[in-house]
Amino acid sequence: MTAHDDASERIERAALLSLHDHCPAASKEALGLFLIPTGDGVVAGAARDGSILLNRTLGLATQQAWDPTSVPKVVEAYARHGVTRYFVHLYDAALGEDGLRTLPEAGLERCRGWMKFHRPPAPSPADLGRTDLRVERVGPDRGDDFGRVVCEAFGMTDAAIGLLGGLTRDPRWHCFVSYDGDEPAGAGGLMVDGGIAFLEWGATRPKFRRRGSQGAIMNHRISAAVDAGCSALYTETGEQVEGDPQHSYRNILRYGFVEGQLRGNWAPPR
Repeated sequence: MTAHDDASERIERAALLSLHDHCPAASKEALGLFLIPTGDGVVAGAARDGSILLNRTLGLATQQAWDPTSVPKVVEAYARHGVTRYFVHLYDAALGEDGLRTLPEAGLERCRGWMKFHRPPAPSPADLGRTDLRVERVGPDRGDDFGRVVCEAFGMTDAAIGLLGGLTRDPRWHCFVSYDGDEPAGAGGLMVDGGIAFLEWGATRPKFRRRGSQGAIMNHRISAAVDAGCSALYTETGEQVEGDPQHSYRNILRYGFVEGQLRGNWAPPR
């Protein structure tokens, strides 16, 4: 793994732990939220919300040599909680040919990977980020606005609104919401930790798309990372697949990010 890969994995793990640590107790119970350390990875899940964004395993074979017993442990953990759809994030280079052969044996198949991106701490191009919406950083008093946008855009249950809104209670997070009047339209989060930044949870409610929300929120997040003195910014989205446009992918490149390493995703067959 490159230095960028290592930094990106480190801050993404911090962001995932924050999501769980700051979730209200009632939301944890409603979602059936769980977090299980496994080797150098962490198994994250929500037994009562099928979103792949909440049911995924991060970090295996990033800090330690590949352990062929790790994936069966992950599969067993999800089965124990009744989760039938999840991602196991793994880099091909960390596994090698022998490691890759063990994944089908554990009942997993390769899915669309996630591309990692990075950029230096520089302002966005001046001609980007225009919108007729109002963008504001929100705190805990409007955390539900942030959570509601993300949950609607990504098809999560209403029980996850408190989970996402809980990020506003962590001072490392900058949570932005775009508004049409008083109505939340879009959202995007930025986590600053250890001198680097991670952009996550960029989303727009369907009826407000094509009004520039994501570009404007991207600008605000980049500016916040620059103001915080970050040395690098990281984000990720699904890899480009022919015939399936990836609007987020193109938007990320427009705002000065460059492609890093593709991280593989493995999941149970549908």
